[in-house]
Formats: sequence, C-alpha cells, structure tokens
Amino acid sequence: MSTIIIGIGNPVLSDDSVGIRIAHMLAHELRARPDVETRELWAGGLRLMEALKGHERAIIIDAIVTDGGKPGSVYTLQPSDLRQSRNTCCAHDAGFQEALELGVMLGLNLPRQITIWAVEADDVETFSENLTRDVERAVPVVVEGVMRQLTV
Repeated sequence: MSTIIIGIGNPVLSDDSVGIRIAHMLAHELRARPDVETRELWAGGLRLMEALKGHERAIIIDAIVTDGGKPGSVYTLQPSDLRQSRNTCCAHDAGFQEALELGVMLGLNLPRQITIWAVEADDVETFSENLTRDVERAVPVVVEGVMRQLTV
C-alpha cells in the first residue's frame, strides 16, 4: 500500500513546527521503506491536496489548538473531524475539507484512508525553533503511534 506521511507547520514558529519535526524523524526511521513517502509542508489546503495525489493512504501530522485543550495532548482524527482552520481561510487557498472535495470533483486519485495525528500546541505565535516542554514530550508518542499504524 502506497503511503504518504506529511508533516505540516512552520519550522520557526515554536509548537507549529511539531508536524514537520515528527515527519523528519519518521523519514529517518522509514528510509528503508519504499512504500512510504515522507514530506514536509508549510501550508495546507490545495498544496496538501496536491501532495496526497496518487497514494492509497495518508498520514498527516500537525499542531492543533482547541478550546480548553491541554498542551501536548495527542489526537487521532479523520478529515471529517476537522472544522475550518484559522490558517487556511484566505482568498488564495482553501480549507482542507474544501480541497478534498475539489480533488474528488476533479477526479484526482486521492487516498481512501486519511489519518490526522494532531498535537495540542501551547505556543504557535512565538518565533522560535524550539517546541514547548509539553509538546516536545508528545513527539515520541506520535512517532511510535505512526510506526504502529504502518504495521497494520
């Protein structure tokens, strides 16, 4: 099964970089797996939909900010679990759901199985290349969970 792992985030915006960091670690762990491609993206929406093309399964890793969420909490979600993102609401892109719907309408070969690993962020506004303590602790949890998911 062709799988793509995509880490999303901004590498210099504290906890927003968690998806990219985890994808980088997974790329190292999975370098001998020709059936798994690992990518890092700095934007969602249409760019993400384009990266998903041609794969049977996708694993997306990103930071998330929820009302009352505890920093470092790890969630596994499906695309239907997501509501509009504050970062993809602009005239030049689309939200994740809209991008997937557009891809289906265009007849693109998109994955039938999409899992989102989200880490509750503490700080997504400070320019820093460091994760906060709670988010840093979540990194090995997600790496191990994704590795387990790949064996299924």
